Amino acid sequence: MPKPKSLRRALPLALALAATLGAAPVNIAPDAVTSATQGYNSYVGELSWLTDGLYPGTSPSAPVFLWPTKGNLVFQFDRVRPVAAVRLCIGDDAGTYMALAYRGAHLGSSGQTETANAELTADAYDFEMQANTWVELAFPEGTQADYIEVGTQAGAALYEVQIVSDDGSTGVGAASWAQLKTRRD
Repeated sequence: MPKPKSLRRALPLALALAATLGAAPVNIAPDAVTSATQGYNSYVGELSWLTDGLYPGTSPSAPVFLWPTKGNLVFQFDRVRPVAAVRLCIGDDAGTYMALAYRGAHLGSSGQTETANAELTADAYDFEMQANTWVELAFPEGTQADYIEVGTQAGAALYEVQIVSDDGSTGVGAASWAQLKTRRD
């Protein structure tokens, strides 16, 4: 029978192996080119803050992205990806939200989403206006998109945007055998 210390060392290896056998949903927002639509939609903050992994649950000094009135964000991928949901970490200023998934849309030279040759594959809405929480805009099973537009018509304070996908990748990072053997509790 293995000693308890051996079990503690073997557990990370077992978890890493299990993770490689079945893909878990992951956040693909950092993989996208992120832009804010231009024109009347002013904002305060940096777009990079929305995909930096910092929000009140992970950092007491997480930066907040503000839309004073309304706005739209776009996430464009280099290929069509399976998309399950868009998750928003909302701050003190809550709004109403929409997420639109497209194939073939793009951000035009006017600073707005161009959909003339695109297919809307799914849409999701939230009208709850809840502050200081996560809002999930779930898409129907099987949704595929290479462009996602997230918007609010009522202003908002956002800490993080996550685009949830189960595209065969795993959220467990690579680790060598030596790294797994030397990890301690």
